[in-house]
Amino acid sequence: MKSISFRSIFITAGIITLVVLAAAKGNTTKSKVGYINTTQLWQSMPEKAKADTSLVQMKREFLGYLQQKQQQFENGVAIYKRDSSTMNELIKKEKIDGLLKEQEAIKKFPEQADAELNKKKEELYAPIRVKMQKAIDDVAADNNYDYITDVSFGHIIYAKNTEDNILPLVKKKLGL
Repeated sequence: MKSISFRSIFITAGIITLVVLAAAKGNTTKSKVGYINTTQLWQSMPEKAKADTSLVQMKREFLGYLQQKQQQFENGVAIYKRDSSTMNELIKKEKIDGLLKEQEAIKKFPEQADAELNKKKEELYAPIRVKMQKAIDDVAADNNYDYITDVSFGHIIYAKNTEDNILPLVKKKLGL
């Protein structure tokens, strides 16, 4: 009787093991992982080139204005030096105060210009980043990828094949 009981326990345990292994094997699915270099994609976006051109133009405008203001200040100083000996003290004080205000404004302008450039840069770049992300999301969903990693930030140090690089698919989706 002991041998029958032991044999039935052994058979039952074997059946349970097979059922568990089969269930585990059936439930395991391989994740599909793709990768992309978003820096490379970013550089190929025509909207980014247009935004950069706009930002360069804005920076040139700011630099031209600053140079003009500096020239006006230098001219004001030269006129003051030339005419100050014949000026009334009240007028001298007013001229000096005006020149000091101009000098302070010139000192503050680069910081204000940088803030304005950064604001404009974010305004121009945000829709491009949204467009890129939507294209990546769409390509990943259309091709049943579970994960997409970005190699431009060093998240992958080895890729066995290039078949999972979705950059060409995203470029195609964007018409690039």
